[in-house]
Amino acid sequence: MKKLNVSISTLLVLFSAATLADINIVDTKNGSWVTVSKNSVAEENAVVTTPKLTQLNQSFSTDENGRVFIPLPLNSSRSIQYKAVTVDGAEFSRSAFHGVSNR
Repeated sequence: MKKLNVSISTLLVLFSAATLADINIVDTKNGSWVTVSKNSVAEENAVVTTPKLTQLNQSFSTDENGRVFIPLPLNSSRSIQYKAVTVDGAEFSRSAFHGVSNR
């Protein structure tokens, strides 16, 4: 039983490290800079959306540095979910808090 637990734990670690995808979000006065990377490499042409932000019904594509600026039409502080889909179909998301005091 111990060998099985160790084997399963090892597999989980390997699978979780296989795709180290990341979305980095920097809040600015007029929106946010979103950087998408996978295995520490910038993801060009990743499609970034804000699925729960109904005011912004658009998708944005990252540049060669994995970055894209997303304008945010906010009038109150809130947490926003970002979703990124890479060219090869990998999907990942992250939420970030945006305060109106930064605006």
